[in-house]
Amino acid sequence: MTEDGRAPALLVVSPDGADQRFVPVYERLVVGRVCAGIDEGQRLLIDDRTISRLHLEVWLDFERDEAWLTDHSTNGTRLNGRRIERLVPVQMWSGDRVLAGDTELEFRSSRFGGGTGKGKRAPQDGTTTVLHVAVNPMVMVVGDVVSFSTIAETTDDRVLLENIERLFTALRRILLQHQGTLSNFAGDAFFATWEADATGGRGDDRTADGKVSAGVEAPRAAVAFALAAAAAVPQVAAGLDLRDPGGGPLRMGWGVSFGQAAVSRLGGPLGAVLGDATNVAFRLSGIAGRDGWPEVLVTDAVRRAIAGPEDATLSPLGESGFTFTPLPPVQVKGRRQLVEVLGAGQL
Repeated sequence: MTEDGRAPALLVVSPDGADQRFVPVYERLVVGRVCAGIDEGQRLLIDDRTISRLHLEVWLDFERDEAWLTDHSTNGTRLNGRRIERLVPVQMWSGDRVLAGDTELEFRSSRFGGGTGKGKRAPQDGTTTVLHVAVNPMVMVVGDVVSFSTIAETTDDRVLLENIERLFTALRRILLQHQGTLSNFAGDAFFATWEADATGGRGDDRTADGKVSAGVEAPRAAVAFALAAAAAVPQVAAGLDLRDPGGGPLRMGWGVSFGQAAVSRLGGPLGAVLGDATNVAFRLSGIAGRDGWPEVLVTDAVRRAIAGPEDATLSPLGESGFTFTPLPPVQVKGRRQLVEVLGAGQL
């Protein structure tokens, strides 16, 4: 919200029409027919059968004074007459027109106007790289499709892409409900992050030695997402054309870790998140759901962050709403130290 109490941006439905209406955008706004699980203040419902249940998302980056649009739809989204790629964020400026189904929208903002205004924006030819790096405490969740290499070897590329896209679209919707950020996705890896000091929870608390604590909101949200995603995968996979090598529906393993990570954004919301904790999350996702391991593996650092500094003892049950089952330490590839892990479940 601006200093004078106004919303930093507006999305105008049916601009210039007799029935136009103005919808405030405070941080992000999800547009669709249903938008299940999205808070009322962050959604715009449109009764238009050509619009998907969750059609698109507008996201404001206040650190960089940038606005972004992401398409999640079946029928597609057009920005200033040009169809944008699905699930790939594109930057937008004040005055841009968006066509979702048969409904036209206009983005308006003085703050996110593109500097000199529409029509005088800097060319976006994809040749300029803007590197922004920060080191933050983060919680990371990685999902990995079991036996993906074997599946890919015997599956038509188009069929593989279409089905993985359908699966990841469902996971993206769940991610929105748990306030996570899609950091990246490549092949069969779904990588989401939560900044532990930017959740509105206890992320700014400091421990006795002056270090910033993890807070509990980000770890809880991350574990809740991983469990919800693990529960949803069998339901989504039942309707896919892909099958695992044994003929059953696709399965995924999930790894959740917490630690410091170096974050860079190459001119947009998708970027690189690097560090030991990131590597651990990816390695755990390749173990989870295989050879008797639980579908969701979390590091002990995640469990301790959820318990908080007042309860650092290992307790399989707690007020977190989750169960944590101790497991043998894991030797992950490329790492000398063992990783203390637990199986996560819903209480």
